[in-house]
Amino acid sequence: MDFYERLSMRGVLWGHLHELHGNAFQSFFHDVMSLCVPGFVDVRTHGNLGDQASDGLDLHDGKLYACYAPETVDAAATVRKFNSDLDGAVKKRSGQFTTFVFVHNDVRGVHPEISTALAHARSSHSNISFEVMGMRHFRDLLGQQDSQDVEVLLKSQLPMQHTVAVGLQEMEELLADLAAQRLSDILQASIENVSVHKLRYSELSEESQAEIRDGLRHSAMIADYYQRRIDITERDDVAARFHAEYLEAVNDGLEPEDALLRLREFLAGNRLPSAPSYRAQTAILAYFFESCDIFENAPAGWEPNLQVSAP
Repeated sequence: MDFYERLSMRGVLWGHLHELHGNAFQSFFHDVMSLCVPGFVDVRTHGNLGDQASDGLDLHDGKLYACYAPETVDAAATVRKFNSDLDGAVKKRSGQFTTFVFVHNDVRGVHPEISTALAHARSSHSNISFEVMGMRHFRDLLGQQDSQDVEVLLKSQLPMQHTVAVGLQEMEELLADLAAQRLSDILQASIENVSVHKLRYSELSEESQAEIRDGLRHSAMIADYYQRRIDITERDDVAARFHAEYLEAVNDGLEPEDALLRLREFLAGNRLPSAPSYRAQTAILAYFFESCDIFENAPAGWEPNLQVSAP
């Protein structure tokens, strides 16, 4: 895939994962790994043998994969599933793997209790490495593949975002939805000037930074929308909701990419967006990013490390 194809794939993958649970998610995982990872063996259940505590093996890297994709996220149930799969793998697959990979379908990232369970498992099994695989890992794997293969796997044509125009209508619909849901008792975020280094300081991926940078071109359109509103407090109320949602994502321990995904879900729900709608979502996120309502501003004096290591 080229750069723009990878950008356009992100929204399609995000919407697709929301619809996958249980066996459907496991089948999707098998398809992704079979396409992207040479040496992957997709393990299926067989009679009384079951799957012997494995949903897949990577023979090259010594990795054993265990999938868990419930329709409703329950941290306690996920921890129990993780521990059960790990115990089963140690008993039934001893000597067959060196890394245990827990695969999940939560696009927001794993719950903090899961990270605690991983830390305990690492202490109890010093001879095993542990990894978690989710939305961003699928994105990175698929981004290295041919776009036609990815379209077949996702059962959807990739929208070419760099050729899709963004109209005010899509933005107005989203902003109107936000205004209808706003709460008056959320504390307003203090307004500050955005740092020229905020994008780099955010620790978002290069692709997410490029999306936001592109979305900033439409900020004047959104500002004009708010200037025409009868309710002059509407913009600040919506900004406060974004700020509160961002702080909640940070408090939940989400990485920057996962925090951005949560904000997109807060903005538009988990429905699969059309290309214009996805671009409108990105423009709105960029607008509130620029106004420092979401993500931290770079502190005074902070400079990005742009040194290139010697070959």
